[in-house]
Amino acid sequence: MNIVSSYPMASATTFKCGGIAKWFVCPDDLFEFASLLKLHQGKKYFILGNGSNTLCPDKGYDGLVICTKNLNRIKHNETSVVCESGVDLFNLNSYLAENNLGGLEWSYGIPGTIGGATFMNSGAFGSSMSDFIEKVAIFDDNKIKLLYKNEINFSYRKSSLQGLPIFKVWLNLKKSDKENIIKQQNLVFEERKLKQPLTYPSAGSVFKRTENIIPAKIIDKLGLKGVKIGGAEISKKHSGFIVNSGGATSTDVLNLIKLIQEAVLGKENIRLEQEIIIME
Repeated sequence: MNIVSSYPMASATTFKCGGIAKWFVCPDDLFEFASLLKLHQGKKYFILGNGSNTLCPDKGYDGLVICTKNLNRIKHNETSVVCESGVDLFNLNSYLAENNLGGLEWSYGIPGTIGGATFMNSGAFGSSMSDFIEKVAIFDDNKIKLLYKNEINFSYRKSSLQGLPIFKVWLNLKKSDKENIIKQQNLVFEERKLKQPLTYPSAGSVFKRTENIIPAKIIDKLGLKGVKIGGAEISKKHSGFIVNSGGATSTDVLNLIKLIQEAVLGKENIRLEQEIIIME
């Protein structure tokens, strides 16, 4: 484990912009992760997965960033799968296909980790992480605790796990055929490529969707698709995304988010809730 000083967060987030983190570290195992959390109790730290739903301000982050990318071990027994929090969803889907385990095909192409997907209760195509979670190991009160699904409050794109470091996630899946799993994964990924601006740096959907509010439709209705501030642009392909079209700063992104929220509130009387996490 090597703690690095003055780390450029543009290289650690999918938006490819942002300032400098004072300290940055990638623990190699859960013991190191726990040790870091104990040492930094009461101090400023931020837990980062793949950086796919995160924006670091241009002023940087004056604390320790703990990146979970090395916490990537997966095991399974029958249809129960246990993942360390840093397991990448692409790698998890490959593992599941190889072991004939179905249920998470909808997550193929989401550029995040199982830890981030769990605490955000990520979802797509009518499914959510909470549909498959059995239990979660978290770090709380300076120790590791096990929470079963009925002890966790899940709702649309959020959970009561937010703010609690996740160590492991147990999933209940189903036996399936490898060929069929891969077919479904490919169909999901083709759908993502068709609708989402995957060729540009972004952080995914900027605003939370509800049963009654679809941000992209509202933004389209207001004629904001393609609007730019600096290098930040409301995607022409999917206006629920803000993309880094080249040289965007985090300030550009934040100003564009504010512009959208104010326009939607002023003209539609709707408050769009931000889905992207700002490192503060």
